[in-house]
Amino acid sequence: MTINQRIQKIIDELFSGNKRAFSFAVGISPTVTENIVGKRQSNPSFDVTSKIAYSIDNINSEWLLTGIGEMLKSRIFQNGDSLLVSEGQFPYGNMLDMAKPHIESESDSFSKIIESQECKRIIIPFIENYDFSLRQYGDSMVNPGNPLKSINDQDIVVCRLWRNTSYIRWGEVYALATSQGNTIKKIIPSEKNGYVRCVSLNERAGYASYDLPTKEISDWAIVVGVTYVRIW
Repeated sequence: MTINQRIQKIIDELFSGNKRAFSFAVGISPTVTENIVGKRQSNPSFDVTSKIAYSIDNINSEWLLTGIGEMLKSRIFQNGDSLLVSEGQFPYGNMLDMAKPHIESESDSFSKIIESQECKRIIIPFIENYDFSLRQYGDSMVNPGNPLKSINDQDIVVCRLWRNTSYIRWGEVYALATSQGNTIKKIIPSEKNGYVRCVSLNERAGYASYDLPTKEISDWAIVVGVTYVRIW
């Protein structure tokens, strides 16, 4: 399998064959993606492979570059509407030193809360590269078209601080700390200068998109995972 075929496999299995969604997720143009996996079969540059390895947390970089090993660092199996992670692929059960900040209160700065040590710390199994978690309130990020990409009311959202705001992964879901509190939205470019467009995934239920001034955003964090607990 060539590296072009391996990238196509990523697109097929992780992005349901949507090359445009893959392009936005890793920060490359759809034209570059088409050149790599389309008829031209161009060799991907180091910059492109680096972006893929950096942007998709679970990708095995050695597999991407050489084809050796499995595509994913941890093995994920589909079971109905749930994703199950093989415990044998992660140091499950020995993670006391892996507890990270969990933010429950509204704040105009994630960083300040984390640095102040005023928030509790919890363990999120199977996710390594993140900085903190917080809880989603409301149904604005329920995704009727893709339940596996939904964020439901009371879900715990796992985030990585995004410090380089000169490079935004458009089309991705971010947690934003603003003067009005926390919000979790898909971010796309705005037609207004100095703004970003905040998109709710559940627009059909009446949750409208809106433009947010970037000057009101004190902290950005990209969403890297979602988890929830069912209490019987």
